Amino acid sequence: MSNTDYLTVEDFNSLYPTFTVGALRALIFNADKNGFNKVFIRFSPTGKRGRILINVSKFFEWLENQK
Repeated sequence: MSNTDYLTVEDFNSLYPTFTVGALRALIFNADKNGFNKVFIRFSPTGKRGRILINVSKFFEWLENQK
């Protein structure tokens, strides 16, 4: 596994601009309803603000299953 397997929402948007930050955040907000909860993790280092990290391969797998 490489460090590019997980990207922040902003980094994901930079690499794949088709998926806007707002659209990604909407998917995350509704993750329990749309199954997107399998695509990302919440990472919170001690004493720091939490981050959401998107698994790139799982994202595209999830997207493919949305047909």
